[in-house]
Amino acid sequence: MMRGAALKAEYARLMHLHRCRPILREPLPLFEATSGPVVVEGVCSSSAIDAERMSFKADSLSWSALDTIPLLLRHAGESVGKILQLDYSAGMLRIKAKVDDETARRQPAFSIAAQIIESELRNGDSPTGWHFVVSRAQIIEISLTDRPSNAAAVVLSRRDVRATDTAYDDLIGSINRLRSGLEAFVADTIKSSEPEPEPASPLTLGPAPARIYGSLPAAVLKPHRTQFADLVAQLSPGG
Repeated sequence: MMRGAALKAEYARLMHLHRCRPILREPLPLFEATSGPVVVEGVCSSSAIDAERMSFKADSLSWSALDTIPLLLRHAGESVGKILQLDYSAGMLRIKAKVDDETARRQPAFSIAAQIIESELRNGDSPTGWHFVVSRAQIIEISLTDRPSNAAAVVLSRRDVRATDTAYDDLIGSINRLRSGLEAFVADTIKSSEPEPEPASPLTLGPAPARIYGSLPAAVLKPHRTQFADLVAQLSPGG
């Protein structure tokens, strides 16, 4: 099994060994221009050997959430629309996408960029028949193009955007808001589950002195005579 740098190195070695040149495909005719966004459907991958001498097995491609996969024009620049659906049917990966960019709307084919995780060489001794069979790969982005690497990866239908298609934008927005709210809820839950530090023990000063409100009777305020008070009076000058 080969992947990454090892796959690239073997590819380069075979190209040099068999004195091969890259396979160039003639551009396909462009669609007519449209006045607004369109929804396109078609095939973006099949098991046919493509111009890069790669054959992707059925169900070999996986992908993350659709709103995280860029839809580009010829594998460059900024997003030109949104991928609405990806699924395998009869061994082919089919795509449905909403295309906003004026130039991208005219492109008749698709091309994928993927990170290859598992692949194996077939017919390595054949100058014309060598190729790699990919059994596992992760989609990085999908592009609209007029030069598809895979001859089967073409746009099969194109139509104007309908109200049901614009509802996708609202759905994605709702999902993103729900995701943000859920992340915030989880963060608050984790924070609230952490034990709070115990408060420092209050300094105990004992009971406060009693307070008396209002005026006291004169009898209470009058000093009481005691033996100690008589003794102090005798010792005082003039006592």
